[in-house]
Amino acid sequence: MGISSKYRGVIADIKEHRREYVLSVVASFGGMLFGWDTGLIGGVLTMPAFQNSFDLSPKSSSYKSLSGNIVSVLQAGCFFGAAASFFVSDKFGRRAALLSADGIFLLGSIMQTCSGIGTKSLGLLYAGRVVGGFGVGLISAVVPTYIGEMAECRVRGRCIGMMQLFNVTGIALSYFINFGMNQSSTYGKLDPARWRIPFALQMIPGSLLLIGMLMQEESPRWLVEKARIGEARHSLAHVRAKSEDNEDVKRELEDIVQDFDGREKLRLVQQLRAACSNKSDFYRFRMAIILMFWQQWTGTNSINYYSPQIFEAVGLSGTSAGLFATGIYGVVKIVCTALGLMFAIETLGRKYGLIASSIGQAFSMFYIGIHSALDPNPTLPLTSSTALALTCIYLFVVFYSFGWGPIPFIVSSECAPNHIRSLVMAAALMTQWLFNFVIAKITPLMLADIPWGTFIVFGVCSVVMGIYVVLAIPETKGVPLESVGLLFEGDIIKGATQDMLPRKRRSRKLQHHPMAEDDSMGISGDAGKVATSHVEEDAGSR
Repeated sequence: MGISSKYRGVIADIKEHRREYVLSVVASFGGMLFGWDTGLIGGVLTMPAFQNSFDLSPKSSSYKSLSGNIVSVLQAGCFFGAAASFFVSDKFGRRAALLSADGIFLLGSIMQTCSGIGTKSLGLLYAGRVVGGFGVGLISAVVPTYIGEMAECRVRGRCIGMMQLFNVTGIALSYFINFGMNQSSTYGKLDPARWRIPFALQMIPGSLLLIGMLMQEESPRWLVEKARIGEARHSLAHVRAKSEDNEDVKRELEDIVQDFDGREKLRLVQQLRAACSNKSDFYRFRMAIILMFWQQWTGTNSINYYSPQIFEAVGLSGTSAGLFATGIYGVVKIVCTALGLMFAIETLGRKYGLIASSIGQAFSMFYIGIHSALDPNPTLPLTSSTALALTCIYLFVVFYSFGWGPIPFIVSSECAPNHIRSLVMAAALMTQWLFNFVIAKITPLMLADIPWGTFIVFGVCSVVMGIYVVLAIPETKGVPLESVGLLFEGDIIKGATQDMLPRKRRSRKLQHHPMAEDDSMGISGDAGKVATSHVEEDAGSR
């Protein structure tokens, strides 16, 4: 009976929020784009066909630095794409920004696929990765912004998190495509098709994003900011699958308009001033940047980019074996991310998810590091300690997938104030891509010189980021976008620490109280307490 009731609840949820889920799936193909390249490049670099096409020798002293350049030049493009997202998405809209960014990505993919034709130069490959990276960076900043502004608060975390699910799906698909091409008997061992086909296939999700976005609406919050209220009403009613005269639609639109009152059409300098104009907004601006910084120092992208080499470092030898183990790693990541979105994001919450993720990641990285220090040259057959080290790589991704994988995108998007969301997400994703670049550049060097130290560093970082979450990140599950600001009033650290206790979580009092933030405007000092008291009184009078 309980299972049947739960099943009916899931069906009802899908039916009620069907358009929000469809929109999220379409936009999340943008996540698949950078996931595909993330998983693709590490395997391609190990292919003899790729090395032959550009006269690269894995035994040369410069190879590791060169491979780091090939990987990290994409992040350089992504950084500038994320920086451009502020202007493009704010000026032309979220939908138009995604369409234009996707076109840029497809151009970059064509350039990478055609590199090495008639030449041994890496020039076109580098250029294609910069161009494609610009598109990916722009997409990565706009997708969570767009979904966060479109999804209803009860499913917002799950919808934004779909981007990470598609990201890891792209990683896994590219892993298995690399493995399949490496094993294929259709092409000769040195046939360039072995590495060109994986590059070309990444245009499939790019094309699906392009087609799907043509059928979606613009963000109602962006339309309100541009004083296009009629279009905003239509967009909101469409995505909620309700009529424009529906009371819920009217109420939500009124809340959005009220939140933007006097803060429409802010330019870059004005948004920067607004971000620093008060303690609450500046804290939220900083927090998004810090979350993205820590996400990169989990070590996840070291495994994504250099997984065959990492599996070899802990005892799994052979190109095919490394690629296959990497493919299984990708499947585990998909399953765990999907389960996390279904059962954890909207039940366990953001804060507990990040803390549990930090603990699991730290344990995994510390064990791998200690094992690598004690047994630096593992050989077949694998010992029990080596087998456990391999298991810890998979254990790491289990914890990462429901915590530090999707949640930084969710929290950054939903905590950003409406009037500066474009700026906050641009800064957050610039940070992510900057340190993605740093990790991609230093990982091969660290693995070559101090492989055990690489994992210890990431383990220490996981401990520190867990402490940060306990002290500084409030619980935002289920809180309407226009009310999230209440969680950052008064003593923010005290409030965030209080959210560790389920019965004292402030988010529970704010879930059905839109525009509470506006009601408490002007309150200073112990603002959080006064606002929460107001919420309790209001809820009790209903």
